[in-house]
Amino acid sequence: MLNSNILKVVLFTRDTSNNLEKLSIYAQITVNGKRAEISLKRSFPSKVWDNSRNRGRGGS
Repeated sequence: MLNSNILKVVLFTRDTSNNLEKLSIYAQITVNGKRAEISLKRSFPSKVWDNSRNRGRGGS
């Protein structure tokens, strides 16, 4: 019998309550329907976030 496992990784940002000028970067990992969410300990300036494309602007 063949086993099939499903892996999904989603990266997203979240507002931090103490600093509204930075967005924290998180990863959500799903394996066979079980989810885990971890912080990547990185931040992104909210002023360069493009809401229409749901991604950051620029390449730096």
